[in-house]
Amino acid sequence: MKITILIFIMSVVLGFTVKSQNTSLEFDSVKFNRDLELAGWLSDYEYHTQLAVDKLGRQLENSGADWFSFSENNVWYTICGKRMENNFLIFKNILTDSLENVVNFSGAFDTTKVNACGLAISKAETHFQSIRDTMEIYFNSFVCVNPDQTISVWFFPALQPSGQAIYGCEWEFIFDKRAANMIYQKSFVSTIAGVWIGKPRELWLNYRTSISPTLGSLFFVVSFREYFTRISINTQTCTSTISKDQSGNYLWKHKIK
Repeated sequence: MKITILIFIMSVVLGFTVKSQNTSLEFDSVKFNRDLELAGWLSDYEYHTQLAVDKLGRQLENSGADWFSFSENNVWYTICGKRMENNFLIFKNILTDSLENVVNFSGAFDTTKVNACGLAISKAETHFQSIRDTMEIYFNSFVCVNPDQTISVWFFPALQPSGQAIYGCEWEFIFDKRAANMIYQKSFVSTIAGVWIGKPRELWLNYRTSISPTLGSLFFVVSFREYFTRISINTQTCTSTISKDQSGNYLWKHKIK
């Protein structure tokens, strides 16, 4: 897993409107900002999970166990464990506070939530294995309890050992609140491409088969934007571009086609 540092994003949505045959097409800023916020949380999730594994979990990294994280009150908890029938057996519970102090945690926690998230990510890994076996790409997994109490598990390409960042594919598995059953699966697979991380340059991401920026495309941008002078997500209906202003803040501009 790569380490990324969550940087404050200032999202500026410009209102572009195209009218055709008495209908109007407007950029869905509500959905975009919601997905952008989630992409930032997923980047933070990845960073704190890697921090915990690096400092306290290397001896268990290749044990066949599942790792996942969740946050509460500016504290991140990283869990390592394994599914045992209908329960999730915890091997290690690691706490990372706002000052990035990493310690083994032995206090009370929401066992129902942890058990459900553990079961969800373990079951999703089983479903995803057949996909993983057909692709020569390393993936990272993420789990989150949704506002409706369902549980989502995502798979996005990791930073590859070659130094390439991959985009163009993503999967989401949605489970009920106890992770007893998978409700449905969503995926986006287009032209899978890799880019080298190195000399800063402008980057265009090809998402022309998607109506709007996907969660995976936004996660890619949040994870790698510091390595590029400008990144544009090119979709069917719009082009969304991120760049830095003179103050160093990240700004988004959206142009309807």
